[in-house]
Amino acid sequence: MVLNQRLPASILGGDPFNMFRFLYRRELLWKLFDEEYCLSVMRACYDAGGRAFDLSFEDNVRLLRRLIEETGDRLLGFGNPTWEQGVILNGRYIQYSRDRILRTLVDRLFPRPVARLVDEKLSKEDILLFYYDRNAPPLTDTEIAEIYLDRDLFRQRMSIFKDCCQYIFLGGSDADWLVSLGRIDIIAQMVEVVRQEGYIPLLLCQYATLVVPAAEAAGLDVEGYAVPLNREWSWFSRDECVDVVKSVRKPVIAFMPLASGSLRQDVYGALEWLFSDVGVESILFGTATPEHAFQTTKAALQVRAAADAQRVYKQ
Repeated sequence: MVLNQRLPASILGGDPFNMFRFLYRRELLWKLFDEEYCLSVMRACYDAGGRAFDLSFEDNVRLLRRLIEETGDRLLGFGNPTWEQGVILNGRYIQYSRDRILRTLVDRLFPRPVARLVDEKLSKEDILLFYYDRNAPPLTDTEIAEIYLDRDLFRQRMSIFKDCCQYIFLGGSDADWLVSLGRIDIIAQMVEVVRQEGYIPLLLCQYATLVVPAAEAAGLDVEGYAVPLNREWSWFSRDECVDVVKSVRKPVIAFMPLASGSLRQDVYGALEWLFSDVGVESILFGTATPEHAFQTTKAALQVRAAADAQRVYKQ
């Protein structure tokens, strides 16, 4: 499948309703185990005009199917297979070698400014993504060369998205590491499998300033990108990430668009910066409350429409 229609202004993230719910508001943790409450958050998004939902696990898929049945609407699903994408190193998912991979990247493969940033700051402050055991042995060149894609595992993981997803967010940390290790060929294989399964491939990454230029140079057959970006930050450099977004012709989705307390106090301003100043096509946001789901979805629709009108006027 190819991208034959515009991406929606916003996509409601699924992490608050699955195993990653602990990353959201602690006082709401037990509510986020309640499927009826989770559905109320998704319903609020729908009531504000939202029609797109990010899905990672069966919990998410079940909720979307319930919303489709309830509304009778053709909603958009963005499947996110997380770390279980069939990328194998030493007989296991590559995610289980994260300490060794990050040690290898910091020691010899990251650009030196990025290596210093990760070693001195991000590994201590953003531990979910960048912490690593400094005593872990680096990967050998032979091990890097032997990383492979188990296509059957990847297909099996994506099978839960059948009939409710049109898009696949592939990559994630796997893409960050594979590009940095010089194995972008595996990402190309992943894209091929996604297309064979009938989905539209979108490349999601955390290391946007490294991954997106490499993907463009390699001519990866993806229909767009999802990158972490908001008015205050991005890994590794907000301004460099903005330059990357502006340099590509494919649509870009900004995730974590409000990942700062101050941005939540000025949602319209934060979104105006993304849609008008940077030119992203869509935002992917997570929330634990119906109120925030409604307000952010509505704001995204309004702000993108205003940005579109402004661009037409300038032409």
